[in-house]
Amino acid sequence: MTDTPEPNKKSPFSSLRLAQNFGESLGVKKVLSTVPVGKPGKDRFFRAHKSPSMVFPGMLLENKTTSEVYLVSATIADILGNLVRPVELKAAVDRLGNPFLIPVPLPDSSGNRNRWHQSLDEAVARSQDTWIRITANKAIGGYDIFEASAKLPEPIWPTESMDSLLEVAFRGRVLDDPNHPVVIDLLGGI
Repeated sequence: MTDTPEPNKKSPFSSLRLAQNFGESLGVKKVLSTVPVGKPGKDRFFRAHKSPSMVFPGMLLENKTTSEVYLVSATIADILGNLVRPVELKAAVDRLGNPFLIPVPLPDSSGNRNRWHQSLDEAVARSQDTWIRITANKAIGGYDIFEASAKLPEPIWPTESMDSLLEVAFRGRVLDDPNHPVVIDLLGGI
């Protein structure tokens, strides 16, 4: 026969549970070594930062074959043409305080966005005030937005600037030289 806890009785292990920020009490600081770039998974609640300083407009190259994302200079973007796209990289965090950058495609030259891009932009805007997760819905051609039903604590934002987040996110993946191997490969060179 197993013991089942009585309702409302505090577990004897409650006092032994580590706090989310337990490292701070040990005198250590987590070093930011990875900042993923991409949409959050469908099971991941997230919040986007409200500050305009945590948004970076830029050109991205997404290599679907290698799953790598490159930040591209204007000069190289002109060379690569429609292989790159303009986005706003928006700083976000998940419930564990892990930062990541969400690339939200910008409208085209006539000011239009497809439904997927529009719904992503709306979801990210909503996530500035509440914890959400998104799921692709092919039937509507956009994302379903799910708000957390519980009152979750406010996000723990990284102390790093947007430039620092970009530096970590795109370490070794900035295309600013026409002789870069990725650029040469995309142009059919050897």
